Amino acid sequence: MTSLSNIAFVDKTNYFFLFFRGEILYNILIEFGIPMKRVRLITLCLSGRYCVVRVGKHLSDMFPVKNGLKQGDALSPLLANFVLEYVIRRVQVN
Repeated sequence: MTSLSNIAFVDKTNYFFLFFRGEILYNILIEFGIPMKRVRLITLCLSGRYCVVRVGKHLSDMFPVKNGLKQGDALSPLLANFVLEYVIRRVQVN
C-alpha cells in the first residue's frame, strides 16, 4: 500500500524575518478570529520601527525596518506560530 505525505522544512535562521510582510500577518490574524482591536495593536507595534547598525565604534544612519518580527519580543513566537499554523492548514487542504 502506498502512502502520500507532505514534508515541510523551516529554516530557523530566518524564522522571525520572514513572517511580517505588510498585510500578510494582519490578514492571517483576522482569519484566525483575533479581535480587530488586538490586530490593530499588534500591527501598530510592528510598524514604524527603525534600526541602526554598529560597526566597531561607528553607527550607521537610521533606516526603517519593514519586514520581520522583533527577536526577543514576547509576541514574536506566538505570531510566528499563527503563520506556521496557517501554512500547515493550507498545505493540508491542497
